[in-house]
Amino acid sequence: MSDESTPSEATALVLGGGGARAAYQTGALCYVGEAFPQASVPLMTGVSAGSINAAHLAADPCPWAHRTTRLTSYWEDLTMEDVFTPRSLWTLIRSMVRGTPSPKQTLLDTAPLRDYLDQRLPTDEDGCLTGVADNLDAGRLEGLAISTSNYATLQTVTWVQGCSMRDWERPNRIGRRTTLSLDHVMASTALPMVFPAVRLDDAWYGDGGLRMLDPLAPAIHLGADRLFVVSTRYERSQAEASQVPRTPAYPSLFQMMGILANVLMLDVLEHDAAVLRRVNRLVRKIRPEQRGRLQPIDLLVLRPSVDLGALAGDHELDIGGAMGALLNLVEWQADPPPDWLSMLLFTPDYLHRLLEVGYNDAKRQHDRIEAFFAREPVDQSSASIRS
Repeated sequence: MSDESTPSEATALVLGGGGARAAYQTGALCYVGEAFPQASVPLMTGVSAGSINAAHLAADPCPWAHRTTRLTSYWEDLTMEDVFTPRSLWTLIRSMVRGTPSPKQTLLDTAPLRDYLDQRLPTDEDGCLTGVADNLDAGRLEGLAISTSNYATLQTVTWVQGCSMRDWERPNRIGRRTTLSLDHVMASTALPMVFPAVRLDDAWYGDGGLRMLDPLAPAIHLGADRLFVVSTRYERSQAEASQVPRTPAYPSLFQMMGILANVLMLDVLEHDAAVLRRVNRLVRKIRPEQRGRLQPIDLLVLRPSVDLGALAGDHELDIGGAMGALLNLVEWQADPPPDWLSMLLFTPDYLHRLLEVGYNDAKRQHDRIEAFFAREPVDQSSASIRS
């Protein structure tokens, strides 16, 4: 609930993590931009891969429909080589033998992703997102927030540019005003042991989803009273869960990695949304004149109609270096972990499939999206539409 300020009547776009699955978010937003070109989304928040999409949309000076189309074109052209380079086993061993921790002690090097973003996001010589500042000055944007994890304090730190909010402090999470840069985006996507951490100010930061127990909170701190959330988590029905093949084999390392990836990147957003709906019901039972600064926060969550992790099972992750050697060593192909695999599967075929699924899912939910932007009550009973 918003206890920071008076109701702002502002809509915030909330984009969570999921690695390559963020292409699904782009597909859904492509339809939203196409069907609702006049939609007003002045606030944006992103965490992990969602911060890349949020930064693109917040820095683009074009109208809403053109922004979503341009973002889609970036994902359509994206390849694995644009995102990371596998570190060789020799490079990894040599950096570890030296004894001093360094960014090279990760399985993948994300220098290609930084170069890719630098070519597509307007920045200055220091890497600051000048497009964000320009949109703030022009009134096309009110605020952008990107969340990271501080490895030293284990706090979630949300970096904010724009808005009149004050810095905030909550248990294990804080908000700080700053001028956002490519470093903030790269830090938010830095999955531990896989992608290198990024230094911000005087500390090292990694993926913002690691301890992000309240992923909707940054948007509310920015002053939003309506949240448009695009999740990459498939909500499996109990009937589907009962049909999953049972195996007596002990869970593999990569099965457990898939579970942890879901817990860290996807599940918390769904939990936070469920809590917000319950609190909304309680607040609406209070007379408006007695609510004070407490106000309901309208919420629309778009979810995949199909399991994006399962879709990854139809594709191969051909990766070399130390990570490829590790995968071959444990013979993971005999027990594929699609949930974990899907987050690194930046292959054109898989990305194009996610863009298509996201677009069609948003199209099926046209009426709910229309009601949301018209500031009408949204039916929360159908969080996703299954094809």
